[in-house]
Amino acid sequence: MKHRIYLDHNATSKLRPFVKAAMMEAMDNCGNPSSIHMDGQTARKLVENARKAIISSLGTYSAEVVFTSGATEAAQLALESAKAMGLNLAFIGAGEHPAIMAYAKQLFENLVVIPIDGNGNIDCRWLEARLAQAQNAGQKAFVAVQAANNEIGIINPLSKISGIVKNHGAALMVDAVQAFGKIPPDDYAGYADWLIISPHKIGGPLGVGALLLAPGIEGARNRPGGGQEKGLRSGTPNIPAIRGFGVASALAGDVAEFAATTCALRDKFEQEIMTQWPDAIIFGHAASRLPNTSCFAIPNWSAEHMVIALDLAGVSISSGSACSSGSVKASATLLVLKAPEQLAKCAVR
Repeated sequence: MKHRIYLDHNATSKLRPFVKAAMMEAMDNCGNPSSIHMDGQTARKLVENARKAIISSLGTYSAEVVFTSGATEAAQLALESAKAMGLNLAFIGAGEHPAIMAYAKQLFENLVVIPIDGNGNIDCRWLEARLAQAQNAGQKAFVAVQAANNEIGIINPLSKISGIVKNHGAALMVDAVQAFGKIPPDDYAGYADWLIISPHKIGGPLGVGALLLAPGIEGARNRPGGGQEKGLRSGTPNIPAIRGFGVASALAGDVAEFAATTCALRDKFEQEIMTQWPDAIIFGHAASRLPNTSCFAIPNWSAEHMVIALDLAGVSISSGSACSSGSVKASATLLVLKAPEQLAKCAVR
């Protein structure tokens, strides 16, 4: 089989060798961390060490780590936590991942979608005005936004957003799945009351995620079960995956070299695209973006055909969100950005 070029790391990344080695070592232990014997306590130590490693990778951020089966479950637990705390008005960023948007629509009768500006960032002036109205009306609100968009890589100004949210007595939920391990943790972790992360975009394992609860934030204890994770997420922990998560999290602490190298490669790639196809559109090029992400469209070139043609040539790219149905359709994020539907159907990442 010929060598393939994999360019779909916002969907998932190959398991890194040192992560795989740590997971294989963890598989040799058969203990359940809830057991009091030595094997159980060995397993428990692996879980707790992973918890410490994740917190350490996030700089000065202090939080309680709740392990889950992935970012989707972590997002759902975060939303349930907000509801359990009596926050009955949800502000959800336009273009937010369906894991948050769809479940929030089920949980909250009062849900408002936050518009985004022409660059793809949260409209902070709009948010400030609406939060002021909610505060004056005595409503208890929370705001859920992405640290970075999974399709076009736009990085939200969380420092500014957090200031607005806190000034109006609301709470902030941050989906940092794409940001984790790609931009400095101080750019996203320190602002969140709920932080959602997962390791499989940076070479960690699939099937594990984490919800981080800042001090003063209570998790919802409304799911029956064995009471693991301090009653916040029942079920026997996936020890090898959690071990891999902890080891992979070391990559999230120091991203300067990765960011500089990858950003230079991305910029060179985009320059070549524009040289070859001057009518191409590079989405979000004027905004702050993830260093590894380029979303572009060549008018009249179907994204579906481009994805298939490149796949046959040995190159893996994607169109839209990998967590969607698998069908190639117009990017929801680009439609929110008011890109013409035909152009959005040409966009690849």
